[in-house]
Amino acid sequence: MEDNDKLIGKKRENEENKQKEEEKETQNDVQKKKKEKKSKKKERKEKNEKKNEMAWQKIAQQQDKQWKNEKFEYYYTNQFTQFFPTREKFEELLSKLREKLPCVFRISKAHPFHEGYKKMLLDDSYIKSLLGDQANLIKIELKNLTSFKEWINLVYNININRMELKKNDLLKNFHKFIQFGVDGGVISRQEAVSMIPPMLMQTSATDKILDMCAAPGSKTAQFLETVYENYNFLDKKQYLKDTGFVLANDNNHQRAYMMVHQLKRLNTAGMMVVCHDAQLFPTLYNSNARNDKLFFDKILADVPCSSDAVMRKLPIKWKKWSTKEGYSLHKLQIQILKKGINLLKEGGVISYSTCSLNPIEDEAVVAEIMRTYSQNGELEILDVKYGFKDTDIIPHPGLKDWKVMIEDKNDKNKLNIIKDINDPLYLENKSLISPSCFPQDDIKNYGLEKCNRFFPNDSDTSGFFITLIKKVKNFKNEEIDKNKIVKPNIPEPQRKNEEERAFRFAQEKFPDKINWIKNYYGIEDEFPFGQLVTFSNICKKINFASLGVVNLLKLDKEQKLNIENAGVKLFKANKQKNENAEFCLYRVCQDGLMYLLPFMHKRIYFVEEKFFTEILSKKEIKHEDISDEDLKNKLKEDKPGCIVIVNVKTKPKENEIKFETENERLEYNNYLKNNFIDAFCCHNAATRITTMINKEHQHIFELKYKIENILNDKT
Repeated sequence: MEDNDKLIGKKRENEENKQKEEEKETQNDVQKKKKEKKSKKKERKEKNEKKNEMAWQKIAQQQDKQWKNEKFEYYYTNQFTQFFPTREKFEELLSKLREKLPCVFRISKAHPFHEGYKKMLLDDSYIKSLLGDQANLIKIELKNLTSFKEWINLVYNININRMELKKNDLLKNFHKFIQFGVDGGVISRQEAVSMIPPMLMQTSATDKILDMCAAPGSKTAQFLETVYENYNFLDKKQYLKDTGFVLANDNNHQRAYMMVHQLKRLNTAGMMVVCHDAQLFPTLYNSNARNDKLFFDKILADVPCSSDAVMRKLPIKWKKWSTKEGYSLHKLQIQILKKGINLLKEGGVISYSTCSLNPIEDEAVVAEIMRTYSQNGELEILDVKYGFKDTDIIPHPGLKDWKVMIEDKNDKNKLNIIKDINDPLYLENKSLISPSCFPQDDIKNYGLEKCNRFFPNDSDTSGFFITLIKKVKNFKNEEIDKNKIVKPNIPEPQRKNEEERAFRFAQEKFPDKINWIKNYYGIEDEFPFGQLVTFSNICKKINFASLGVVNLLKLDKEQKLNIENAGVKLFKANKQKNENAEFCLYRVCQDGLMYLLPFMHKRIYFVEEKFFTEILSKKEIKHEDISDEDLKNKLKEDKPGCIVIVNVKTKPKENEIKFETENERLEYNNYLKNNFIDAFCCHNAATRITTMINKEHQHIFELKYKIENILNDKT
């Protein structure tokens, strides 16, 4: 009998090895394409970094020549006399603009490991263990950007620039520690002042939020962190409260795709990424009535700009700076903000921001919006300077007067001031410069002093401009003439087949597959199956979307939205080589596991921390090597396929957990709430179990459970 069992086990192992080999062969092409794509992306990134580094090297070699731009200096000494009354003061600004930016990051309170990571970050002995003799090179400082309590003690500044952190071999282990935090979604690297708009907007979990120009997605991530900060995944009714959403838009498909990748780190269901020109963003309707439009509670318009406030990050701007860039973007910026105002609900707030110092892109745009829509107090610029009390940030009031200048025709290094629209110089440049670029007599009525400008020399940041506008009361929404819209000259990459990209509610379109998933994993009827969506015409991947996102998808009846992604990945189809009735058709994905766990009754194994960390560190364990006899026998008896390993404080006793009655399911949920620590997905094969988590999740688990050598290997 024992020999027969061994033969059966050997046969199953051979079949499993054969299946693995076949899978490897079929995946070769896919892996090859992925590697090629990854390689090209890496090449582009390295090329950009090299270009930027070369720019800095040129600046270092030709300091006197490259670090100066006479036009830039002349332009801003004339604009900012109230901020820099002396040349000495203005030199402080120029001096700071010539320095590289420090490395700044934000801890995400929505991540379950954020407290543990923060503790490691602030543990001197741990940081010294990463740096060895070089511990004195790193200084980590708290940087509070606003006084709002929800953002206190979350942002940290490292006293070296990002390039040095990446390139310096002496800092390799510390850099890995930071990078693992970024990849795992525990922290976000982002320029300090760029974090301020979402902080000032004070969003809630029920808000409908639109990020109009979202790529690369850092501010979108901030919104999601706020929405999911207090989300209780083990509460089976929590999904009913998840009625808000964050809609991230960008007009370039490639950037939108990259943004999806960035936002995946957060593992949240309340996110949707779409691709549209912001100034032409489609209008959705709550019903068939044409006056029943969907309005947003909060809108962020961080618009395309000349970026002359971020010379610390883009030193090439010293050489290429010109007044014409600001004028060429002015009309587009107005149109984007107009569209945002029209999409905003009564009582809602929109944030307008640029990384430009230029009043043509800043106050002139805000003034034109107020002039157009606020003749009777429909809009109000909010004074948020109280939000910077006792912080490391100094806001300066918006300008009420500025100068319009243009390069001299005969001397490109000289600027001429244009007095008004009657000036002959204006008539010569009428096609470039709009009348709205000029400060007009009515400007004192709009409260532009409540706008906020940040200078790099105040707080060791980049420069930035932010204005918060509240829609006090509704007005007749303006239908924008599409023929007059400015479209940025950006080539669009080839998209996938539109039929393949169209979203589908999985339960409606693929009921057999959803029923298989339900039965295979023992998922309760109470689970919101109606929130499962797929963007594949053969249901390759199934995402779980929040109630807010699902409602938004249902409103898009005419499929106006070019959707790149929505929700969080929950199930993925396995490739089936033969007609095996026991084959696991879909595996559970780590990204969305926590949304499923309270409703899942089958293929779930409770273990204590010793075994949990053992399999995490080894990534694969043979059944025969498992010391827990009960677990070993259950795994051997279970069909091959996806399972979930759950780390609990106390393992349940045999037959203690039942799911037949409502009371039994309630007791199980209470058990989870009281005992759950962590969980991850595995594949149970004939003779072994293997972890099924990506490297980003793996790194966070390894940091959390202090698995040795994570930062000293070749990962």
